[in-house]
Amino acid sequence: MSKQKILTYLYFTLLVLDVFGIVYPEIIYRKYVTFLPFPILMLLYFVSLKKMNWLYTIALFSTFLGILFFKLSMHFKIALIFYGIGVCIYVVLALKTAIVIPTQTIFKATIPFLIVYLVPLFLYYEAVNFEIFNYILFYVFFVGLFVFISVLIYIHQQNRTNLWLFSSGIIFLISTIIHGYHLFIEQLDVLRVGIVITFLIMHYTMYRYVILQQINAMSQNQPKVHSK
Repeated sequence: MSKQKILTYLYFTLLVLDVFGIVYPEIIYRKYVTFLPFPILMLLYFVSLKKMNWLYTIALFSTFLGILFFKLSMHFKIALIFYGIGVCIYVVLALKTAIVIPTQTIFKATIPFLIVYLVPLFLYYEAVNFEIFNYILFYVFFVGLFVFISVLIYIHQQNRTNLWLFSSGIIFLISTIIHGYHLFIEQLDVLRVGIVITFLIMHYTMYRYVILQQINAMSQNQPKVHSK
């Protein structure tokens, strides 16, 4: 079995253990399990390709720092900053590989963007502590932009690679709404389970997109051999 398959199975095994830690805290202690999936995802990326994309590597590291600070209640603002930086880099990665997109496609994708960006703000505005509202606005803006770009790219060019990007964006939308409801409206275990599942699957689908993009780019850059 290849290293990629082993690490992929390990990543999703840790996802399941993290979920079980929420449902059965007396059996699985989440304090350490919850930090493990992202280092495994980083390692999975490192063994998948010989040439690393440093932007993507920084995005993963920034998100991991966000996870660390998020677990410390006194550092919630710093966590949002690192999360926002990670998502911003995801946006840059998607835009770097995007081709010219027609105006009609942009209009089609504008509605999902507005839904992502405005609806959660209206729903959670009164429940959000004003002191952290600007940090949440910073993070949610890049989430909405990422969803907008991922939908836009897939509408314009539907292929297997962009489907991974599209899936990442839609799952991120669901994850963000669930997370907001859990933080500011009602804290339920079922929501915590949804947050863990959508958050980790979202980042895995983005990993798949980055890998396929790099493989496609390398295959296009290889010199063609002409037969005599």
